[in-house]
Amino acid sequence: MPAKYKLVLRKDLRKDAVEGSQLYYANAKAAGVCDVYELCDLISMTSTASSGDVKLILDELVNVMKRSLGKGEIVQVGELGSFQLQFGSTGTQTKKEFNQALIKSKRIVFRPGKVLRESMNNYAFERIPDPSEKKEEEGGGDGEDDRPVIE
Repeated sequence: MPAKYKLVLRKDLRKDAVEGSQLYYANAKAAGVCDVYELCDLISMTSTASSGDVKLILDELVNVMKRSLGKGEIVQVGELGSFQLQFGSTGTQTKKEFNQALIKSKRIVFRPGKVLRESMNNYAFERIPDPSEKKEEEGGGDGEDDRPVIE
């Protein structure tokens, strides 16, 4: 099943763009959600672990990651990729003025592994038509409602 996208009109970001010009860009649209329970079921179908075992492992992975990231470690999860804590801070004139309360914008950065990155080369894409385009394509019509009548 191909990944879905819509076309959106946005500001032209090219260096030589004329002021106020716009271009159409692809905007990825989610086709649904694969939640943790479905993920566990799918993994259990291709392994000897039960869905509950997979859930237990994923829950413990989160606990281990919280500890490791809190210690400043990069957490590498095989072909999935790696996770690392990053943050920024407000600046000070001197080292003495700085304190940890100035640390802001904390986030966890994910870097996909090689297999995951390379899998993107094999994805197909499908455009979601704009409803206004669909009306133009259908054209004319006899003005009658073609929905079935429910009595």
